[in-house]
Amino acid sequence: MKRIQALTLLLASLPLAAYAASKNSANVEIDSSVKVGTTDLPKGDYKIEWSGTDPNVQVTFIKGKFTATVPAHVVEQRNAEEAQLTTTEGSTTVLTGLQLHKVTLQFANSVHAGE
Repeated sequence: MKRIQALTLLLASLPLAAYAASKNSANVEIDSSVKVGTTDLPKGDYKIEWSGTDPNVQVTFIKGKFTATVPAHVVEQRNAEEAQLTTTEGSTTVLTGLQLHKVTLQFANSVHAGE
C-alpha cells in the first residue's frame, strides 16, 4: 500500500517539476555576434536555461552542441517586448542583458578595454 502511495505522489509531482523547469528557460534569437562574459556568441537561435538561487543565477546558452554558461542577475518583472540589451566596448558588442516577457537577465560586464 505504501508503495502505491509513493508512486502516486511521485507521478503527481512530475507536472510540477516540468513546470518549474520550463519556467526558467526561453528561446532567444541573437541578432548579431556578441560577447557575454568571456564567451563569444555567434548570431543565431539559442535555448537559454537558468538556475541558481535568486537573484543570482547561472545562464546556459545552448545551440546544437555548443553550450556556454555565464553568471547573471535575474530581475522578476513584466516586459511588454523581448529585447537584447547591449553596449559597445571598442569594436566589441557586449550582451549586458536579455529582457524576456516575465524576467530580465542582467549579465556581469566582464569585458574591459585592454584585456
